[in-house]
Amino acid sequence: MGVRLAAVERGTPACPGAVSSARLLAQVASGSEAPAGVAMPRAASAGPGVARHSGQHVFWRLDKPAGGAIFLLGSLHFGDDRLYPLPAVIEAAYQSCATVILETDLRLTQLPAFAVLMQRKAEWPPPLGLEPSWLERYRAWYCANQLLSLALRQSGVDPSRGIDRVLCGRSQADGKAIEALESPEFQIDLFAGLSDVSGVALLRESLAEVAHVRGFVEAMLTAYLAGDLAALEELVTTGFDSSPELRERFLTSRNAAWQAALGARAGSCPGDDLVVVGTGHLLGARGLVASLRQAGFAVTRL
Repeated sequence: MGVRLAAVERGTPACPGAVSSARLLAQVASGSEAPAGVAMPRAASAGPGVARHSGQHVFWRLDKPAGGAIFLLGSLHFGDDRLYPLPAVIEAAYQSCATVILETDLRLTQLPAFAVLMQRKAEWPPPLGLEPSWLERYRAWYCANQLLSLALRQSGVDPSRGIDRVLCGRSQADGKAIEALESPEFQIDLFAGLSDVSGVALLRESLAEVAHVRGFVEAMLTAYLAGDLAALEELVTTGFDSSPELRERFLTSRNAAWQAALGARAGSCPGDDLVVVGTGHLLGARGLVASLRQAGFAVTRL
């Protein structure tokens, strides 16, 4: 029998260093989308801001043995106008690339079939045919994601202004090829495959941190615009240190699969490609940049 919201102990404090829903959403491009038919309040959109990019960026160039380059761009899956326009070096790379490679094909996440799939995986069967309340209707991991997604919107950022979604829309309009490293269903299953215990722990963390999301958002945007990789790594990935199982599920195994795919592409597909993935996947000793360097590729930060 599954564990529902009612099983969460009231008043339980957040575990220090625990992996939060906000951190997990930072790793999964499609993880924060609510399915059709689920009414979620809308927050006012952020007003125009001033881009303050400076110095080096969350951006690298891998020189392909086959000729050309793979550009690796760290994305925030939420954003506001402070992220735009993109720095000139990133804009130039986008213009040079015929193919843009995303974590998942975000065009598919806008289709009704994606919403149906998300709801099917997230929803409990109604007990004895009775209609449950909204929070009792869905599994704990889904409730955690929706609470944090709503909190992100209320803090003034929006998934539609995330770098990956903006570049997906631009690529489609510009006639560029769009490829993906993972399917939308794979990304849903990263959450849907969590045990009931892990899902409830995630919900407990989310309930504890909702009031602090605005600070998390501002810290992320500030570090990203400054190109402060150490601060970004601290914000996004160090919470996994206390949860090796979740680190393996959400970061390590996916990075390894992506490293193999991009390494093969670098040796066989000439020309320039732009790869846009969550920033956390690129950072640290076990990140994608380090693993590609360890595999023998020349990777330069821009």
